[in-house]
Amino acid sequence: MPSEDRRKKPGCRRIDHANRLRGLRGAWLIVALCAALAGCRTLSRQGPVPQSVATARQLTQQGITARDRGDWKRAESLLGRAVQTNPTDPDARRNYAETLWRRGALQEALRQLEEARRVAAEDPGLVVRTGELRLALGQVNYANRMADEALELDPKFAPAWALRGRVAEASGQMRQALADYQRSLGYAPDSRDVAILVAEAYRQLNEPERALVALQRLADSYSPGEEPQQVLHLEGLALMALGRYDDAVQSLSKAASRDRPSADVLCQLAEAELRLGRVASAQSTVRQALALDPSHAASRTLSARVAAAPPPGRTIMR
Repeated sequence: MPSEDRRKKPGCRRIDHANRLRGLRGAWLIVALCAALAGCRTLSRQGPVPQSVATARQLTQQGITARDRGDWKRAESLLGRAVQTNPTDPDARRNYAETLWRRGALQEALRQLEEARRVAAEDPGLVVRTGELRLALGQVNYANRMADEALELDPKFAPAWALRGRVAEASGQMRQALADYQRSLGYAPDSRDVAILVAEAYRQLNEPERALVALQRLADSYSPGEEPQQVLHLEGLALMALGRYDDAVQSLSKAASRDRPSADVLCQLAEAELRLGRVASAQSTVRQALALDPSHAASRTLSARVAAAPPPGRTIMR
């Protein structure tokens, strides 16, 4: 008897193993069937994307591509068609508004943004952009309401804090503006635009050392030789405020070599040169500024000072 039991056991194990495999296959079949049924229910609930929605999305993407290439006329046409194809698409309206704003159709641009906000009421980005355009039109109180509304939707939304800072700055409250810009930068540390606002706020608050630290930190985020003209320009102004005219000339010269220099950049470069007693260089630079903008008041005033400057070699103090 014991020998018969031993002979049966391997067979029993094979049978049990086969049964377990069949059980597992059955379980997987049930799981797959449930998943398929769930997918069918989801598909039936959502349904296919309507052709108008798909077409509007395609037109919107084509319009954004045209805009990024600088073809604003084609971008406006494509985005306008996108809005007509699907009037409830907030992205189409948002991007269409940008093209209208650039063309100068300001009220129509705002109307498009307001309509986009109606469709996507929980989007703080749309609220902030509406506030930015209102602020550009001088509607400070309206812009302030937009900043508050966006922060109600998302208290950590960095662009809303930046908008609030711009509103404070427009109201002459630079200390409050600085606090709001810093709050924005705390939520979005990589925002170079807000970093510039922080540095400029320090400069306007007559804190050039802090402005310079902020600007040099920002400049370090670019590859050497890639620093934007605005950063170099502001750096030069901070250095001038600190009386570091040699360094200011270097920064402002770099700024003047980036893209097309403005009359402001050239005028301030000439000012730094004049303060170092480099009268001939200052005269040449201020002439370039006036060639760009003959009515530039600061350059005209500086030109008269250069003409009355003492002989070269004598440093001009404040």
